[in-house]
Amino acid sequence: MADGVLPVVLFVAAAAWNLWFAAGASAQGVLTGEEASVDHRDPLALSLHWQPSIWSTNAGSQLFYLVAGHLTPDYGLLYARPVKAAAMALLPVLLYLAARRRLGCRPVTAAMGAALAVVLPGVTSVAWVGTENGLEAVWGVAALLVATSRRRVWPVAPVLAAISVANYTAGLAWAAVTVLVCLWRIRSLRDAALVVAGSALGGALVLAPLRWWHNGAVIVTGGGHAGADLHDWRARLLDIGHLLVDDGGSYYWFSSAPMLASRVTAAALAVAAAVALVRRFSRVWPWFAVSLAAAGLYVVSSGVPGSRRIVAIAVVAGLLTAPAVDELIDLVRPAHRFPGPAVIMVRALVVVAAIVAVAGPGLSDGVQNRSELASGTRPLPIDWPFPVDRGGTQASTFGRLDAALRSGAMSPTQVGDGWGGTRTLAVLVALSERNGRTPPLPPSALLAYYRTTDDCRELDGPAVCR
Repeated sequence: MADGVLPVVLFVAAAAWNLWFAAGASAQGVLTGEEASVDHRDPLALSLHWQPSIWSTNAGSQLFYLVAGHLTPDYGLLYARPVKAAAMALLPVLLYLAARRRLGCRPVTAAMGAALAVVLPGVTSVAWVGTENGLEAVWGVAALLVATSRRRVWPVAPVLAAISVANYTAGLAWAAVTVLVCLWRIRSLRDAALVVAGSALGGALVLAPLRWWHNGAVIVTGGGHAGADLHDWRARLLDIGHLLVDDGGSYYWFSSAPMLASRVTAAALAVAAAVALVRRFSRVWPWFAVSLAAAGLYVVSSGVPGSRRIVAIAVVAGLLTAPAVDELIDLVRPAHRFPGPAVIMVRALVVVAAIVAVAGPGLSDGVQNRSELASGTRPLPIDWPFPVDRGGTQASTFGRLDAALRSGAMSPTQVGDGWGGTRTLAVLVALSERNGRTPPLPPSALLAYYRTTDDCRELDGPAVCR
């Protein structure tokens, strides 16, 4: 009964929490530069077989937002935030299943661990932002859940892991452990053949954009296109600690909270992880290994550092509280001098204390952060060259540019050069197409403008770019 009800409760609660954040941030009416690319330009570009930039490498998330954009009844500048919030609400459901079926936890502790993962700032702060990061964790948990399954479908796990990677490069941490678990489980030639087939299919999914994009040249690496960088590994390792326990503030992290809420909370989560490892190592090690892989990937990457690259650590930290609290509950055993109701009460107090100790700071930080976003105390930046009309908003400025293009008062080149380049032109096309109107400029004009940009020269070379 609990396994049927609790996942639904977790999904509804997580969706409400994430959507609450999305609504608060969207009250400012500001579309950030990254969201303009990820939510509007890149999905449109995917349908046009066009890779706009060496940063636009996550075809999985582009496909996600492309489909979401077509399914959204009221497509607007900020449509992607509630879509992302709802998708991220699947995370606690998958974590609950992992705690119950893989870590051997009680329903109450499994639900607690799943909920804790959601309210930690390391997850909350990315769950509503209309970008790729965070989506890889949903697919990554699903991949490892399948890889550790007793059912015969476990060799399919590398395919799910590949989707995680295609959504965001940080999915490599989930993929590495998923493939490792699958290799560990091989016991026959049939197993080996299925794992190879699953891995080959997964690899094909990751590489597919190179065939789909007519000008495609970069996949997966994105911000880390310079390759591995071992020169600053010590500084990167210290940076991980800083992001987790001091201040998670970084690229597209609209919060002042550390990823694990506080140093005290981080210490409690570390103790919980240690207990889980010691007491249930055979069950726990794949999940803990993901956090190590995420840290290792961060340390060697040449990409732009930031909290969004190590979301897996927060996810795993929340999950591992479930088996740890389960072990604490088992310490309270029935005895002749303690009647059954007393034991139940003490066990309940253990769970409540764990929730207060770990979830309390995360909830407090979350409520404060949401208040700052909704009030504008923490303003979202217009961090791209999009000058807003005096006395207007981004939305009204887009409306004016749309009208100017339709009337011929401005050319695509004038709009692109003065208001955000291919991002702005693509937003104007997408806003019209998704709402059943003829775009103010055809895709051919958008691609013609792209040929004049540095991104084109970076991807297509001088033969086709001016």
